[in-house]
Amino acid sequence: MDGPIPLGTRVETVKPDQESKDWTARALAARKWGVTGTVVKEHDAHGLFYDVEHEDGTMGYYEPRELEAAAAAREGEEGVS
Repeated sequence: MDGPIPLGTRVETVKPDQESKDWTARALAARKWGVTGTVVKEHDAHGLFYDVEHEDGTMGYYEPRELEAAAAAREGEEGVS
């Protein structure tokens, strides 16, 4: 996603062609691709990333390029219900 992502935004995770190599093994293991979740925290001390609570209650950590607006949110923006 482009620009800051507000807390509470519903997102879908998207696996990039090239994953970052500078994450800890624990953070990499927490990621899930192709799932929906909610942005619950923003970090920007060492590059922008977000904590996303997945629908199953687990937490994952993602760069903005690894997140897209969730389908329901996109439909709402387009005026489709």
